Amino acid sequence: MNELVLIESKKEIFETNESHYFQIDILKAIMIFLVIFDHMVDWSVKSQIAAEYWERISIPVFLVIMGFNMGLSFKRSGATTLKDLYSKTYFKKKVVRYIVPFLVLYIISTIVGLFVYNFNFTELLNRQYYPHSGPLNLFTGIFLFWGPGSWFIPVILQSILIIPLIYRGFMKKPTLTLILCFVIEIVMQVTLFAIVGQPSSSLDYQIIGIFMNSVLFYLPGIGLGIWFSFGHKLFSKRNLFIWILLPISIIFLGIYQFTEFRIRIDGILLIRGDYNFLIIAYSAFLVLVALNYIPQKGKGRLAKNISTISKSTYHILLTQIFAFGMMIPFFGTHYSIYAGYDLWDIFDLLIAWAITIPIGVQWYKIDQIRNLKKRLLYYLVLFVSYPLLLYGFYSFATIVSQI
Repeated sequence: MNELVLIESKKEIFETNESHYFQIDILKAIMIFLVIFDHMVDWSVKSQIAAEYWERISIPVFLVIMGFNMGLSFKRSGATTLKDLYSKTYFKKKVVRYIVPFLVLYIISTIVGLFVYNFNFTELLNRQYYPHSGPLNLFTGIFLFWGPGSWFIPVILQSILIIPLIYRGFMKKPTLTLILCFVIEIVMQVTLFAIVGQPSSSLDYQIIGIFMNSVLFYLPGIGLGIWFSFGHKLFSKRNLFIWILLPISIIFLGIYQFTEFRIRIDGILLIRGDYNFLIIAYSAFLVLVALNYIPQKGKGRLAKNISTISKSTYHILLTQIFAFGMMIPFFGTHYSIYAGYDLWDIFDLLIAWAITIPIGVQWYKIDQIRNLKKRLLYYLVLFVSYPLLLYGFYSFATIVSQI
């Protein structure tokens, strides 16, 4: 089986020798729009529009793409040993790409959060993300001035440490490694069930957060992405298993979406999270379809803009985390579209896209500036003007809502 995997992979790599996949650009651009949609639209709406099948796929698709892109990157670099995979160049790129923007926003958002809560640190913790935030979560990568999507940042940061090891496993024992990705999540789910059971305190919620903000909780998606990086033909023998898992995933999603069914033991959740191993095959299949049927090369201004948004998705994620985080002190929630919504609510969504996506793209472009003084100057402009813009917009919206 391992020989079959490697032989088919080499053949597919030879047939697709371009290093850039416009299909991935399109997927990432669409998914970041859906992430913002998800954080604005309440479940009273999402439960009525079959969101699990088209909108809640955004994070699972990102997980698969994460593994796929890293697999391709390691192959292009020619890294084969753990020493090569965990090289200084690798860590330098990841620090610049992910850790620096995270630290910048962590500092800025904490300052803004303290200002909003009158520099009362306890008030910041208790009102922004209580009961999920607390001493155990202070240094896990969750922003103190919490905004929706924050949980995905620790997953990304931890993936820097774990993905090279997983890729090494795929090079040696691909089938076994993929199975282990699923087994590890199952073990995490069962362990969380055994440790916490039914949460009844802030400490319980913090422990749940530590587990569910861990990259180990999402290894099936990342593992499938790395698997596809070795060969993504939709009908190849090595990918037939996805056709077996697909109907299971679709049926489970339907039950999960349209009924109150959850997998429980004595009324306690056994399987937690909307992106667990039972649903990942559906999103992975969609990625495979995109890789096989969307052109690999994009042309024209539209394609260029899509690729720019694709490159900026991490910065856009950070930008919208901050935007929705600032919304919470004003309105008590980051949701603004509920059942019974009207055209004005849709207008709010368009505004959210129009603000967070261009700001995120601009932030990404600033991070490409090599001149440190110039970059710091642009940072100053961006992170003074952006909070003021949001503060003014939310203040105006509050006044209008009271008229």
